[in-house]
Amino acid sequence: MTILKESGNQGLTMRKVAETADMRLSNVQYYFKTKELLLEALLEGFLLDYAESMQLLSVSDNHDSEKKLGLLSSLILNYIDNIDCIIVFKEIWVIAERNSGVKKAVDEYYKKLHAMLFEALKQAAPENCQSQQLNNAIAILLPFIEGYCITSSNIKISNVKLSEQLGLVLYYCLSLKA
Repeated sequence: MTILKESGNQGLTMRKVAETADMRLSNVQYYFKTKELLLEALLEGFLLDYAESMQLLSVSDNHDSEKKLGLLSSLILNYIDNIDCIIVFKEIWVIAERNSGVKKAVDEYYKKLHAMLFEALKQAAPENCQSQQLNNAIAILLPFIEGYCITSSNIKISNVKLSEQLGLVLYYCLSLKA
């Protein structure tokens, strides 16, 4: 991740990974036969970190849906706001445009992210919320996340206020009849 962040796709080589990890190239290649597999593992690591941060949502079972959705929004924004996440994902998106193996890994990442967000929203949603309402909310949330990764440095609103607003949007989406 450090290499990708500092040197971009061009600087991310198996040799550089081995050098940075103070390992022999053959050892790195034993675990990651290709650069695509290395990037796939990186995406999986992002998803695991994301999932762990969203586990905090279940701690707040005493809050109403509106508060839970605000908390979920805050978790999402704080995770995305991590500069490593923003820089690394921009690089991965660029690589995915030219590399079908990485594109496939990114698509798989988004399927898993969708499932994870579905479960998180289901925990926070108002009672009797239907699957279609959850999917509709995710259809708004995922492009927001992507856009926020790109534009966050230019948004002139605090994460606290933005979390509240996003929580209200999600609450409204989840409260509408499917």
